[in-house]
Amino acid sequence: MNWIKSNPFVSGLAGITILLCGILYFLASQWGAQYAETKVSFDEAYMGVKNAESIPLYPRDDLRDGKSKALAEHRAAIEDLTKLFDTYRPKKTDNISPQAFTDRLLAANEEVTKAFDQTELPADFFLGFEAYRSQLAKSEATDILLHQMDGIKAAFMGLAKARPSALLKVHRVAIPEEAGSNFQAGPNDIARYFSCEFTFKGSEQSARDFLSALGAMDSHYFIIRTLKIQNERDTPPQVSDAKFENAEAEEAAVAPANRFGTAFFDLPEAAEEPVEEESAAAGGEEADPEAAVPEAAAVTDTSRILAQVLGNEELIVFVRFDIAMFLPSKELAKP
Repeated sequence: MNWIKSNPFVSGLAGITILLCGILYFLASQWGAQYAETKVSFDEAYMGVKNAESIPLYPRDDLRDGKSKALAEHRAAIEDLTKLFDTYRPKKTDNISPQAFTDRLLAANEEVTKAFDQTELPADFFLGFEAYRSQLAKSEATDILLHQMDGIKAAFMGLAKARPSALLKVHRVAIPEEAGSNFQAGPNDIARYFSCEFTFKGSEQSARDFLSALGAMDSHYFIIRTLKIQNERDTPPQVSDAKFENAEAEEAAVAPANRFGTAFFDLPEAAEEPVEEESAAAGGEEADPEAAVPEAAAVTDTSRILAQVLGNEELIVFVRFDIAMFLPSKELAKP
């Protein structure tokens, strides 16, 4: 007791420390028991979730049957859609010799050139394969080049039937096999595309016919990527562009007073009293009403001017399209 009295600060600090330690011990024991209970509850819940995830579900019979039916119908629809494109999946064939490919190319070029009997062709026209006029194709690329050539030939035959006035330019996009590389399809690719560009001049009807022909072909699947149509000339047609049958019609057409017909802007005049013509006969006999009356002067049909000017202008059409070669169909995953 004497020491406590002699050292009040130290004894007080020691007492407070002992009290705090007791409080902390009590709280720790209480929290430890609560943590243990919470941990046991969490472990039980966690194991329940894991067991539920590993156990297969047992849906209601009607829902299970409905899902199975929907999956079967979806699978059948995909298979039917896949069969529609079997025509555009070429059968695997062996490569032919480079000379045999050149012979096939020459025959196709001759056939297409004859089809364009009324169309002006470029001087170096060779179906877009101009590089093979002076060199042979690689033997490992002849198979795929034949497929591309057949598609381009079909497009040219469709254009020939449309009767354009001139074929201005042809550009064929080269394929990797021509440079010794290989084509690598992506994981989600369903087709391989061969691009080609045509630039031609013709009437509006010829452009319509060619675009319709690309969509109506059964041998190849064409996809139009770019289409540009512009007028042959930038200025509107003039009256002087018309070609008339004779000089009198041209003179009447150019005359401003006659463009809308004679007396178009004249106001109607008051009707005059009819004057009886004197008989040519000496006895004053009346003129024969059935006598021939001079025919009225022919009126120039100036409405033909516009028709003679319009309709002669042609269009310049640029078309970039792809020839789609569908890849072998992939086997559907089993449900």
